[in-house]
Amino acid sequence: MAKKLKSIDYPYISAYVRAKENKMLNSERAERMINAKSVKDAVKVLEECGYGDMSDVNASRLNEKISKKRADVMKDLAFLVPDKEILDIFRLKYDYHNAKVMIKSEAMKTDQTDLLSDAGRYSAENFSREYYRENSALFSKILSDAMAEAKDTLARTSDPQLADFILDNAYYREFVHLSEETENDFLIGYGRLMIDSSNLRTAVRAIRMKKGPEFLKNTLANGGKVSVRSVINAISSKTPLSSVFTGQLKKSAEAGDEAVSGGSLTVFEKLCDDALNSYVRSARLVGFGPEVLMAYICGMENEFSAVRIIVTGKMANLADETIRERLRSF
Repeated sequence: MAKKLKSIDYPYISAYVRAKENKMLNSERAERMINAKSVKDAVKVLEECGYGDMSDVNASRLNEKISKKRADVMKDLAFLVPDKEILDIFRLKYDYHNAKVMIKSEAMKTDQTDLLSDAGRYSAENFSREYYRENSALFSKILSDAMAEAKDTLARTSDPQLADFILDNAYYREFVHLSEETENDFLIGYGRLMIDSSNLRTAVRAIRMKKGPEFLKNTLANGGKVSVRSVINAISSKTPLSSVFTGQLKKSAEAGDEAVSGGSLTVFEKLCDDALNSYVRSARLVGFGPEVLMAYICGMENEFSAVRIIVTGKMANLADETIRERLRSF
C-alpha cells in the first residue's frame, strides 16, 4: 500500500535530481545529434549523457543501452528515494509490458524472454519464473487478475490486441489506485491525464477504423477526467473530439479531429505526448518535493524515446527535418 507523500522528505533527492538533469538530453544536444554527419558522430553526444561507449551501436545494441540506462536510473534512485512506493508506481508499466511478453510467448510457444524488462517492480528473471509456476502471490492482485483474463481472452479469441487492451486498462487502474493512496495531486493529475490521452488516441483510431460503441466499451479506460460515456456519446453523435477533450488536450483533440478526416497521425500522436510532457515540466516551478522526482523520471522516459527516434532515424538515413518532426518536446 502506498503512503502519503510529504514534500518535507524530499530536499536532498530533489537537489540530487536537479544536478542529474544537467546531463540529460536536451533540445541543444538533440539538435547536435540530428546534425551529425554519421550515426557514430551522433551517438557520441549520448556518451556525454552517461550512456557509456556507444561506438559499436546498432539497432539491437541501442535497445540494450536504453534498457540498461533505464534500469540504472531506477536502481540509482532506489537508494535515495524516501518513499519506494513512488518508484513502484512508475515501474508499473514495465510489469504490464512483461505480462504481455509472457502471455504472447506462451500462446505462440516461443521463448521471448529477451524482450523482458528489468525496470519493473519484479525482475525479469523473477517475473518469468513465477509466471510459469503460476504463482500469482508474487504479483499485485490487479496485475494477477488482468494476466489471467488476458490469457483466457487470447486463448478464446486468438486476438492479441484484446489481450493488450485488458492489460493496458488494468495498468491505468492500478496507476490511479496507487496514485490516490499517495494523496499527491500532481501524481493523481498525471495519471488522469495519461488515461485521457490514451482514450483520445483510441477514439481517433476507432473512428478511422469505423469501430462502434461495443469496441470502445472494451478498450477505453476508466479513471480519466473525461468519462468513457462522454467519449462514446461523442463518437456516436459524430461530435468533434475537441468538444469533449478540452484543457491540456484541446490541441491534441483538434489534431485528432483532423486525423480522422485524413490528417497526420504523426502530428496527432506527437501533440498527445507533448501535452503530457508539458504537464510534467510544470514541476520545474517546484523547489523540492516528490514532484521534482516524478518530473525527472518522466523526463528520462522522454529522453529514451528521443534517443530511439534520432538514432534509428540516422540509421535509416531519414532527412533531418523528418527526425525533428517526430521528436517530442523537451
